[in-house]
This record gives sequence, C-alpha cells and structure tokens, in this order.
Amino acid sequence: MLNSLGIDPEIQQVYLAMVDEPEAGVPELATSLGRDEGWVRTAMNRLAELSLVAGSDGAPMIAIDPEIALAALLARQQAELAQRQRDVEESRLGIAQLLASHGGRKIGSDPEVERLLGSGVVRARIAALAAEGQEETLSFSPTGRLSTTAIEAARPATQDAARRGVRLRSIYLDSVRNDDVTMAYLRWQMELGAEIRTLPSLPVRLLVIDQTRALIPISNAHCGAGALVLSGEVIVKALAALFAGHWKEAKPLGDRRPRKEGVLSLQEKHILRLWAHGHTDASAARRMEVSIRTVRRLSDNLSERLGTHSRFQLGALAIANGYIDPDDLA
Repeated sequence: MLNSLGIDPEIQQVYLAMVDEPEAGVPELATSLGRDEGWVRTAMNRLAELSLVAGSDGAPMIAIDPEIALAALLARQQAELAQRQRDVEESRLGIAQLLASHGGRKIGSDPEVERLLGSGVVRARIAALAAEGQEETLSFSPTGRLSTTAIEAARPATQDAARRGVRLRSIYLDSVRNDDVTMAYLRWQMELGAEIRTLPSLPVRLLVIDQTRALIPISNAHCGAGALVLSGEVIVKALAALFAGHWKEAKPLGDRRPRKEGVLSLQEKHILRLWAHGHTDASAARRMEVSIRTVRRLSDNLSERLGTHSRFQLGALAIANGYIDPDDLA
C-alpha cells in the first residue's frame, strides 16, 4: 500500500512494531518479528533514510509519530510531482534560452523568435512592444529595488499605456516593500490603474504583450546580455499561463490585512518551499532578494511557533497542524 512512498511491506512491518513498542530495542524487535537482528538493523537504517525513525549519538532509534512522518513523506512526493509539472510548463522557455545562448541557426531563421543583443537594444524593443500593446501587459520583475534612472525611463510608457486603456499587471518581489523609492513609483502606477502584486521570488524576468508576444532574457544570470522576443502561439500562451499561476498566489501590493491566527504568511510558506527543494539559507536569501538575517529570522520564528529546529520537521509539523497544505510545499 505504501510502496509508492518507498515503504515496502517488510519495512512497514518494522516501523509499525516500533510504533507499537517504543521501548523495544533491536533484540526485542527481532524476536517479536521472527527475524534476525541484522535484518532488523537494515530495515531501521532504511526507515532512518525515510525520516520515519530518529536517533543520534548512539541513542536507540525511536519511531516518529506516523501522523507527522507519513504526512511529510506524502508532502515530499506531492512536491516532486508538482515540480515535474512546472518543469514541463517551463520547458519551452528553457529550450528557447538554450538555443539562443548557443546561437543556433533555427533562432536566426525562425520568424517566431527574435534575438536581441545588448541592453540598449533590449530597452528600445521593450519600449516599442509597450507602445504596440492594445489590451493587456503582463510582467514578472524579479527585483527588490528599482533605480531612479530606471523609474524615470519607464514612466512615459506606463502613462501612455494607461491612457490607451491597456490593462497593466505586474508581479514584483516582496522585498520592494522595503524600498521607499520603488514603493512610491509602484503606488504611482496603481493610481493610473495598474495592478501590482508581490511574491517572495519569481522564476524569470518576463513581459507578455496582448498574449501574442513575449520577451524573456537569454540568460537569467545576465539579463543585460540580451533577450528573445517570442511570437509563437504555444509558447506565448504557456508563458501567460505561468504568469496566471503566479498571479493567483501573489499578494496585492496594497494588501495590509492582519494575519489570521495560526496562518503562515506567504513569505513563511515560500521559505518552507525553498528549504523543501534543497535551498540553503544563503541561496534562499538570494532568490528572495532579502538578507540572510531575514531568512534566519523566519527560521527562528517558525521553529518557535512549531516547536522544532529540524527543517524536515518544520514542514511536517506545518502540514500536520494545518498551517499549510501539502501543495504549499510544491
């Protein structure tokens, strides 16, 4: 029944025996199960790999509460499935960037892919695309701070689009809330009718115009190196769907509603997700454009609220206590 979680019937037998007899050691378990001690130790080592039992410094292994341990295993499996689904959703984006970085002939000859090299060329093309938009502009802006130069350069296009009745929807990083200059600019946009939300992190810089054309960087690590303008129907709709999924999760910029008792913030849910995917504190801080101190403060707060210091148990207890759904770790 639990094979899909990596728990075969024999290992399950040992785990249930440890749950039923928490004081039993290897000899007692071997006698109870009719097995030799070596077999029991092998099974217990496998249970430890699955984080179903715990023990350290020579102390006997004990079974972790099934409600917590099995919920965590299920959450991990659901997270892996959701990650594979996102990988498929974003595969076309990755393929386009890979081909562009290698200068493939298909990029040069494909009328649905326009390659731009140099930050000046990219800025000019963005301005032209914005001027051509008639219905809606969608954008990911994975930054926590905009320079005064960038803000002033963007104002005319924003005003023009708003005047023409174009719907403007943008997602920035949560960390923009800590920068007064950027916040003033975003509030100005909202006064013009723009809709702005934030998330702890974003997968890529993105611009979608009227769901007919999209612009993405050739490289996430070096956005100034160049960009691709994509007009293929399938990939543009896939990128628009990527935006829609993040938009649904994102928090409106002006949302200052108090947090409900027993509910994790979006930032706390996101840090749990990053840890579940193997991020260190340092890489999580870079992804969210916050300080390492902020990440450690989140860790301390979550540990105190949930009564644990293990990153694995943080996720398991958050699920078991109903603070988050397993899908929140996806």
